[in-house]
Amino acid sequence: MRPPIPAVLVTLGLLGAGLTGVAMAPAASAFEPTLAYVTCPDDVQPASTRCAELTVPLDWQTPEDGRTTKIALRVIPSARSGGGLTFNPGGPGGSGIELGAYVYGDLLPRQVRERFDFVMWDPRGVGLSGPKLSGCDSKPNPLLPLTGPVDWEKTWSDHAVAMGAALSDCFAKNPDSAPYLGTWQVVRDMEAMRIALGYPRWNFWGMSYGTRIAYTYAQTFPKSLRTLIVDGSLWPQETVYKLSSQQPMAWQSALQVYSSVMGRSQTRKFEQILEVLDDTYIEVDGEPVLTRWSFAGDIFVALGGQESYPAIREGINTVYDALLGQPSPRTRAAAVRAVEALDDPEPDPSDSYLFSFINCADLHDRPTPEMAGQVAASAARDYGTTYAMATTNISSCQGLPADYSPPVPSAWTRISLSTPPVVVLSLGDRATPWLWGRTMANQYAGSRTITYNSSQHVTYLFAPSPCVNSAVTAYLLRRTLPRVNVFCPFTPSPAPPPPS
Repeated sequence: MRPPIPAVLVTLGLLGAGLTGVAMAPAASAFEPTLAYVTCPDDVQPASTRCAELTVPLDWQTPEDGRTTKIALRVIPSARSGGGLTFNPGGPGGSGIELGAYVYGDLLPRQVRERFDFVMWDPRGVGLSGPKLSGCDSKPNPLLPLTGPVDWEKTWSDHAVAMGAALSDCFAKNPDSAPYLGTWQVVRDMEAMRIALGYPRWNFWGMSYGTRIAYTYAQTFPKSLRTLIVDGSLWPQETVYKLSSQQPMAWQSALQVYSSVMGRSQTRKFEQILEVLDDTYIEVDGEPVLTRWSFAGDIFVALGGQESYPAIREGINTVYDALLGQPSPRTRAAAVRAVEALDDPEPDPSDSYLFSFINCADLHDRPTPEMAGQVAASAARDYGTTYAMATTNISSCQGLPADYSPPVPSAWTRISLSTPPVVVLSLGDRATPWLWGRTMANQYAGSRTITYNSSQHVTYLFAPSPCVNSAVTAYLLRRTLPRVNVFCPFTPSPAPPPPS
């Protein structure tokens, strides 16, 4: 085990180094990030875990102004101390510390745990890291009619205006945190962390939004990466408009890929259910509990994880029987239970704003309310009424300035790393479409893609595919890329254990 690492000095001159043509802040005076080890909570496992806080500038553009924040991290030492492996779980707004214990204890192969120190950290503003948001109200939801036609241009335009008011209010309430959460700041925290921990280079696994961190870090600090796993990738030339307008097609692709492995009749049943729910809904005690919005929303969220496929099939089949088979109070109650089983818990109101403040720091286009309405109407026309819900992110930057943070790189470039990355794609990814990842792979010289036949969002180790997992693990351990781009067939997830 490595002995305790003392606090180190890091200068902004070092942290500001980057590739020619990449947007950088002006040169500034030196800053001294400090790494301090703290007592871990009693429930932290394994016992060898070391908890720490890294003090960094609140704003890397003006590090000399005395304002600072703390980045929380945890390190699980390896037997061989072969360097550091870290990751970002996406979001934006996902906690690496919260997910890290599961990734380390349940997913990482033994040889990876033995080879690399595993470093979990919460990006600024997230989880245990500062600066924190506070005092924000719940984000407004669009007012959608339960049945009948929808005036999407009016509905989505009205929603954009309401979202703009909520976002600008939360932004104004948090002047010492909201403007400083963007990826431009995060990658400098990540580089300071690498130096403070004494690693010559990172092994980095970017999941979903974490692929934007990877892309920005690779452009800014290309010599600081040993290996890079790009998993469930965003588009490198992303905009708020692209993020939203292409999501309906991703939802449709996810449904088709799911149906290709779970039964082609699933798509037909799904579409017939929505035709019925356009005119009716199921209520319990006078409250609508199964509507076109709740049904489609739950299904499309669940499609992001293939372990939910059996529950999705049960939900579709049960609702189909209740509405089109032999409708009865019993079948309708079963339909409600099947769909409710797919629900996710609601996030904390203030934390829900992290998605907007990080994305909008990175992406500087600001679609108008009129554009929001047009995009939603187009999605409903092209794919079906409920697919318009997939465009809601087009309002995620309403009411926010366009230049409160340096943007992430967006120019077409060719990134050359000492070891090119492996890019893991899911053919029917409903959150980050396959095309986005294919485009990201083209940005990296010599990269290889591994495409998995599923709608799984983030695939390495989260799906039981030996084809994907063995290739990525070999790359991580030996820096060995597949000789050619790989297509991996669907592998069913194991059935969950019966309740005890």
